[in-house]
Order: sequence, then structure tokens, then C-alpha cells
Amino acid sequence: MPDFPSLARDFDYDLWANRRWLACLFGKQFPEPDTQIFAHILSASQIWLSRLQGESPTKMPEIEPVESELGRIHTGWQEVLLRTQEDRQITYRRTTGEEFTVWLSDVAHHAANHGTYHRGELRGLCRSRGDDDFPESDFAGFMMMKPPA
Repeated sequence: MPDFPSLARDFDYDLWANRRWLACLFGKQFPEPDTQIFAHILSASQIWLSRLQGESPTKMPEIEPVESELGRIHTGWQEVLLRTQEDRQITYRRTTGEEFTVWLSDVAHHAANHGTYHRGELRGLCRSRGDDDFPESDFAGFMMMKPPA
């Protein structure tokens, strides 16, 4: 049985890491392709959340990289995960029209890990340009800031 409170904590981490990267991008005046990658993190999280809510968007949503959008997406994930008692299957259509059925817990794992993957990509872009003023946003850093439960 999936541990939905633990999955919800993964989205607390996702919010913490996204806030750090948003501040970094703001300080750099939103360079490209960094901003496009960050917007993709938010859009993907939103489209998966929409699918869990019974929608099947026909295109990726455009999410503005601002604090209020980070909070809105985080709240949506928390509401879904913290009210879920049992895993369930979700049937949705991709933006291409293909229909799939997946487990809610798998979608949550994917969405949280997707953000981590692309934040690593952002870090790599910064390093390749010689930038060293990017945020540390790995899970260990998040856990060091949180008191043990």
C-alpha cells in the first residue's frame, strides 16, 4: 500500500526546491533556456494534477514562474494526496489523444521525480556556463532543514 503522507512530503520537498530555483532565476533575470525548463517543471506537475482531477488537457498548460503558481500547484497535490486513503487507477488521455491507465501513486512518484530530474538539468546548464551561484536543492538539503518527525 502506498504511503500517501510520504508522497505528500515529496511535494513539500518539490516546493522547497522550486522556490530556491525560482529565486535563482529571478536573480539572473530569467535567462533562457533555464526559464523554459523551469516552466516545463511547473507545466508537467500541473498537467498530472489535472489528470488526477479527472481532466485530460489537450495541450501543456502555460504556468507563469511565480511564487503564487508554485503554491497553487503544491496545494493541489497536497489536497489529492492527503485525502487519499487507497491507491486507485486513473484513466486519462495524453495531449496526443492516446488513452492510458495508471496508478495514482505512480503518477505522484513520477511528478515529484520529474521536477528533481529537471532541476538537475538546470544545475548542469549553470555549471556548463561557469555559473556557481545556483541553489543546492537536493533532498538531503531539504531534510537537513526539517526537524525529524
